[in-house]
Amino acid sequence: MKKKIVIIIIAVVALVAVYRIYNFITTKANKNNGAVPEEREIPVKAVAVKQIDMVESMNYTGDIVGTEVVNVFSQVPGKIKQINATEGQHVNKGQTLFKIDRDIVGMDYMPAIVDSPITGYIGKVMVDKGVTVSPASPLAQVVNMNDVEAVIFIIERNINKIKLGMTAEVKVATFRDRVFYGKVYKKSAVVDPVNRTLEVHILLDNKNLLLKHGMFADVKIIIDKKNNTLAVPVDSIMMDENNNFYVMLAKDGKAVKRNVKTGIDFESYTEILSGLTVNDVVVTLGKENVTNGSRLLVYREDVDKNSKEKKTAGD
Repeated sequence: MKKKIVIIIIAVVALVAVYRIYNFITTKANKNNGAVPEEREIPVKAVAVKQIDMVESMNYTGDIVGTEVVNVFSQVPGKIKQINATEGQHVNKGQTLFKIDRDIVGMDYMPAIVDSPITGYIGKVMVDKGVTVSPASPLAQVVNMNDVEAVIFIIERNINKIKLGMTAEVKVATFRDRVFYGKVYKKSAVVDPVNRTLEVHILLDNKNLLLKHGMFADVKIIIDKKNNTLAVPVDSIMMDENNNFYVMLAKDGKAVKRNVKTGIDFESYTEILSGLTVNDVVVTLGKENVTNGSRLLVYREDVDKNSKEKKTAGD
C-alpha cells in the first residue's frame, strides 16, 4: 500500500516538472520569435461629453405663512355676547367681529365692539359665545393671504449663498404637480444661537388663495444658471489618492486617464470646468476595471441607443 502511494507521488511530481519545463520552453520560444501575448479587451460603457443647461440650487423645507397674521383682542373684559366671524370668512379692516357684554353689576354699558384690525381672512376663532374674556385673551386670528411667505431656515455656512432677489420654486403637498414662484425678499439680521440657522422669507403671489397659512412647503432656491456648459455623467468621475478628480477616456480603443476640474452637479451630470472637450468620450460603467493604456471593448450608450431608436422608428 505504501509502495503505491510513493509511486503516485513520484508520478505527480514528474508531471509538474514536465509542465514547468514545457511552459519555460514555450515562453522562451515566443520571446525569441518576438511574439507578445495578446492583451484582453475590457468591456466598458461610454458616452460623449455633452453641452447642457445646468441649474445650481439649494433645497429646503419650511412653512407657508400670511404676510400679515394678527390676533384680535378685546379692549375690555366681559362675556362674548355676539360673534360675527367664521373661519375662512373674508373681512375688511374695521368690520365688527365681536360684541362684548361688559357685565358690570350696577352699570349699564352698551356692548363693546371688537373690529378687524386688517383686511384679510378669519384664520381661527378662538372663543365661543358666553365665554368670559379679558384684554389678554385672543378672540380670533385674521390673516392677509393675498400675498404669503415661505419661511425657511438656512444653516450658517450657506448664509452668503442666499441673496435677496433670488428666484425660488415652492411646492406644497396639496398641489404636488404645481410650482409656485417667488423671490427671496427678507433675511434675518441675526443667526439663531441655538440651532445656528438664519431665517429667510420668500414672497409668493397668492391672489387665487390656493396657498394656506400653515402649509408645509418644499422650497428650491435657484443659486445660478449656466447655459451650454460641458458636462459628464456623475458616475464617470473618480478621485485619486491625492484627492484629484479624473475620468477615463475611451480613445482609439484604449483607456486614457485625464484629470478634470469639476463644477456644480445638476440631476445626473457634473459640470466640467477644464480637462475635457465636447468631442471626448468618457467611460461610465467598468471604469474601475481599467488603467491608463488598457485596451477597451467600448459600448457607446449614447450612439447605440440613438441607432436603436432610429431603427425602431423606421420599422
